[in-house]
Amino acid sequence: MKVLVDTSFLIYCADKGKDFLSMAEESLGERLECYVIEDVLRELKGLARNRGKRGALAGVASKIAEKMTLISSDLPDTLTEDQKLLETARLRGMALATTDWELISEARKRGVPVITVKKNQSVIFLGTRLKVK
Repeated sequence: MKVLVDTSFLIYCADKGKDFLSMAEESLGERLECYVIEDVLRELKGLARNRGKRGALAGVASKIAEKMTLISSDLPDTLTEDQKLLETARLRGMALATTDWELISEARKRGVPVITVKKNQSVIFLGTRLKVK
C-alpha cells in the first residue's frame, strides 16, 4: 500500500521513539511504500532549526523522512500543506499517515484512507483499503 506521511506523524514517531509505520505493516499484513511531499520535508527542516525539544524532534523526523520517496505534489503553491497532502493522496490513490485530527477528519470526508496512532500507541487504519490494479 502506498502511504503519504505528514509532518505530525513523523514528529510523533520521533517523540515516541517507535516505528509506527512498521507497526502498521504488521497490523495490515502488507508492506507499505512510504512517500513524503516536498512541503513536509521543507517544514521539518525549518522546524529543526529551532531550539528545544520540538526542534530536536523535527531533526530526527527529517532524517526519517529523507529515507522515504520524495514526491512533488504538482499542485499550486496557493494551497496549504494539508490541502496538498489531501489532494496528492486522493489523486495518487494513497493512504495518509497523520496524527492531526483535523486532517484525519477532512481525509475521511474526502474518502482518503488514514493510518494514525491512538493514545495507547496502537496503530489504526480508517477507511477502505485501496486495491492496487
